[in-house]
Amino acid sequence: MALKRIVDELLKEKGRSMTWLAEKMDKTFDGLKLSLTRGSIKYNDIITLSKVLDVPPATFFQTTVIPYSNKSVESLVSDQKAEYTDLKSNLKNCKEMLTALKDQIKDKDKIISLLSKGN
Repeated sequence: MALKRIVDELLKEKGRSMTWLAEKMDKTFDGLKLSLTRGSIKYNDIITLSKVLDVPPATFFQTTVIPYSNKSVESLVSDQKAEYTDLKSNLKNCKEMLTALKDQIKDKDKIISLLSKGN
């Protein structure tokens, strides 16, 4: 339903109707409305929709319509870089922990073998 609201806002801003949009996209009014309401629109239709409405495709994946700017893209990229940095750090910590656990297992195996020899 959020996708339909975004499209409705864009159409309202441009002074256009859903019928106009359906015609421009070579879709039926009912088919387009249903796919927007259900959120089951195809990738190619999203690309066509973005071209017809003259907005970036990312606009349709936001809960509110945000005008396109390079700053928002840079922010998104930097957020992803920070997330990947955290993931890399977590992976490194897991690898270190795995190595420590393997060493503990080796030590315990040695202790068991020594205790077994003593009996």
